[in-house]
Amino acid sequence: MDVTTVPDAPRRSVRSSLAPYAGLLASTAVLLTGCSAAEAGGADPDTPGKPIAIGQVPKITDAEQLTLPLDAYQLSPRDARKVQDALDTLVTDCMTKQGFAWAPPQRPPVREGSRNGRRYGLLDPEEGSQTGYHVTGTTGQGAKGKEQGQDGSATAQEAAGQCVLTQRAKLNGQQKADKAASGPDELVERLVVENASRAERDPQVRAVWSQWSDCMDQAGYSYDGPWDSNNDREFATPEPTDKERAVASADAKCKQKHNVAGVWMAVETAYQKRAIETNAEALEEARKANETRLRNAADALGQG
Repeated sequence: MDVTTVPDAPRRSVRSSLAPYAGLLASTAVLLTGCSAAEAGGADPDTPGKPIAIGQVPKITDAEQLTLPLDAYQLSPRDARKVQDALDTLVTDCMTKQGFAWAPPQRPPVREGSRNGRRYGLLDPEEGSQTGYHVTGTTGQGAKGKEQGQDGSATAQEAAGQCVLTQRAKLNGQQKADKAASGPDELVERLVVENASRAERDPQVRAVWSQWSDCMDQAGYSYDGPWDSNNDREFATPEPTDKERAVASADAKCKQKHNVAGVWMAVETAYQKRAIETNAEALEEARKANETRLRNAADALGQG
């Protein structure tokens, strides 16, 4: 999915690199239909409230330090954009060959910095004091994903949906388009989301959130957890307010004081490692599939 710009959706999320065509494919999307919940990591074997065993807790003060085991099975933001640009090119060619007016959509910028930059919210007090929770540091052309120069007729949209299926299959190295086939990143994304949720429910994370909340109370702000300040609707403005800057700076200071990101990452790392052990074979296939997509994307863009 495209990365939006200011004001950026503050809550970190996992997004498919091919999701700009989600509207065309919504009626045909099938995620892991052949997998049981246990096979995909869906059933949580932990006793509710039982903390997972973790290794050494790192001291985290900067987003560039944030790395997680499942990162190795995902495309980097720039590689994901390369695949997306290739799909745009292939779909445009497919549509124009059928006589439809079609142009690649304008894509929002690829954000610079760590892929996990806001995974645990804002970590830099200075950044918070300047821009609040609003996201900066984008590169490239265009501000929002738009679909200009495209035939909006029902016939064209139906044809576009078929083009997406066939050209996506080409990028994935598949012999034929299968609307029910899951992409190489869908299992990974599901595991990331599920284990992020497990980490947030883990007593070790809840305990450090409580410390953060007490710290924020002392600074004059009442929030139960980091996402509550991060997603405060009062801050959903085009530009950061003075209050937002003050809250964001206090948020980051409290995170650093109690090493919130360090504990959080250690816990999430433990859950992800367990998921990798359970899904090792499927994840290796996903990694190989990503390599195939990148090779085919380079060919489509004339970079091979």
